[in-house]
Amino acid sequence: MTKPTLAGAVALAVLAAAVAAQRNRRNEAPPPELKHGTYEAREFESAALGRKVPYGVYLPRSYHDEANRERKYPLVVWLHGMFEDHMRFHGRGGSEALDQMIGSQEVPELILVCPSPGRTNFYLNGKSAKVEDMITKDLLAHVEQTYRVESDRGRRALMGVSMGGMGALNIAFRHPDLFATVATHSAAVFPPDLDELTPALQRAMKSQWIAPTLTETFGDPIDQELWRANNTLALAKSLPEEELRRLAIYFDAGTKDRYDFHVTNEKLHEVLAERDVEHTWRKIEGGGHSWRDGLADTALHESLRFVARQFAKAAGQASLRALLPGSGGGRDGAPR
Repeated sequence: MTKPTLAGAVALAVLAAAVAAQRNRRNEAPPPELKHGTYEAREFESAALGRKVPYGVYLPRSYHDEANRERKYPLVVWLHGMFEDHMRFHGRGGSEALDQMIGSQEVPELILVCPSPGRTNFYLNGKSAKVEDMITKDLLAHVEQTYRVESDRGRRALMGVSMGGMGALNIAFRHPDLFATVATHSAAVFPPDLDELTPALQRAMKSQWIAPTLTETFGDPIDQELWRANNTLALAKSLPEEELRRLAIYFDAGTKDRYDFHVTNEKLHEVLAERDVEHTWRKIEGGGHSWRDGLADTALHESLRFVARQFAKAAGQASLRALLPGSGGGRDGAPR
């Protein structure tokens, strides 16, 4: 075997440094300039958490027009993944995809908020924080007081990716009175029984990054009752069918998900199908787990179209109710 020369070693080191620099430039690249809206970082006071919570907000350009000062907009709440924050949706192409679809009129003008109660929580009322209460009580109240959003649940959607997908499904399942639509990507769906974890999930839950989060949220050892009470599959099996049927449900996962969430998401599809709960399930052949696998380029477009269809249905039903004598309008706006 030929020994590497000093010049060759130096060349390899320079090449490695160049590759690393290029990767860092990609990760630190400024977010794209939006043409049809703005994305800003703000914060609000959460009584449930006892502190301020940062969030990102997308506002369509028309929001600030004087002619639209009485206009209200549909609302999307986006829950980010583990180790992410309120600016991830913007920085990884989510706001650009949304902006382009608004520009092409595939999606109506809407307001999107992305709260960041922490980078490593599961959006539940766990051992250390009442994050679900922060979303269902504090965040929605703040948004309704601060922005011109519609109060009709049919014009309100909950979306998320990975850990945020788990949170979105669980919260929507438990609160169909607040959200009529839920759409998720690579949702962190776990088996109700910890003995049924796939090898990939076993490794993930024992990793130095995720294990402390599980302990903080579910206790050490894991509180089995708390685990099942916040388990997506357990909720899908136990909650009343009539409540689940009030929701428009979309979820997808890729067959190359590094945590095998395509396996558990497909199980969720089977559970909902067995209970005759209408939903849209997409298993994406060759798809990965999150943003770095092209989420903003393909899957996000599908979920946003799904949400747009539900918003259109709710708007049509609201218009019909307004025309009916003695209807009094109404706030339900259910898409089904």
